[in-house]
Amino acid sequence: MSETERLRALSETNLLDSEREERFDRLTRLAANSLETETALVSLVDSDRQWFKSCHGFSGTETSRDISFCTHAIEAPDIMVVLDATKDPRFADNPLVTGEPFIRFYAGAPLITSQGHALGTLCVLDYKPRETFDDTDREILRDLADSVVGLIDKDEKLREMSELSVINRELQHRMGNMYAHVSSLISLLDKADLEHEEYVSRLREKVNALALTQSLIASGGRESVSIRELAEQTLAAFEAGAGEPVVTVQTEDDFEITPRAAFAMSLMLHELGINSVKHGALGGEGGTARFGWSSADQLHFSWEESLTIPRRDASAKKANGGFGSVILKRIAPKTFGGEAEVDIQPGSYRYTVSALPERVLASAQA
Repeated sequence: MSETERLRALSETNLLDSEREERFDRLTRLAANSLETETALVSLVDSDRQWFKSCHGFSGTETSRDISFCTHAIEAPDIMVVLDATKDPRFADNPLVTGEPFIRFYAGAPLITSQGHALGTLCVLDYKPRETFDDTDREILRDLADSVVGLIDKDEKLREMSELSVINRELQHRMGNMYAHVSSLISLLDKADLEHEEYVSRLREKVNALALTQSLIASGGRESVSIRELAEQTLAAFEAGAGEPVVTVQTEDDFEITPRAAFAMSLMLHELGINSVKHGALGGEGGTARFGWSSADQLHFSWEESLTIPRRDASAKKANGGFGSVILKRIAPKTFGGEAEVDIQPGSYRYTVSALPERVLASAQA
């Protein structure tokens, strides 16, 4: 593990500069009493200091890392023992040895998390040399260090669970409208007179349109989406497949709409595009299509086609029936709190839907 990764892992524990906690103090107290030393510390080795999460028999809260015994200990695979610091060339000139608190004995067990990061040590200190630190002493210190790591890992798991809970709530919030629309689509398609392959195809098309909308809303953690961006993204597939005719999307007076409105809008635009490919301006026989909006006391969205030949769905039966008309005449208007109108002329097609600002505009719900 790199030092950068180790320091990131240490930071993510949120232990540095935190309040003292009895659960850690209990272990340093037990270490000092069991191993008969004056001092025991839970030391966390930061980039330029060692900070003590728990101290027993020591009044300070941190020391500089460049004079830290624990810096050496976290690099060791097991417990580091210094029986007499005045005789160890690494520490003989250390100001913590030559001056206050005059450390002589040190034993430190690295605190290695389940992810393999040595965050610091559980260490015991004394101010007189020791003759030995035997296997039993090492086992006690190692077991207590494992208990400290257990506390840290438990905190990490609780933090991950909390974060997952937040993410889950956010996903439920963000995806709720999409799931509701998918459920409604399945219900409507079940009632439509469609063969199996057409049923699957239509459902896949609509779910893909909703997924595109969801990706726009989710990008950057947004709570809304631009009407212009949503229209351009939804209609891009039809423009790519239609050759010369393209859908012109209004660019001025852009505004943000809510996720609920965005899902309904994407279904509406997708259905208008499908219809235009099948029956109108995007069908490859000439013509243009435009989508735009206007706002006053009430919002209005409009889809307009200029045709070189009459639409092939111009009959009242074709224009007013089918699954697509449910989206255009029921789902979109109901979601927007408005009404829809269709006007089919020999050389033109116009679909308009009104909307209440409080049902559509993100700013109205802020």
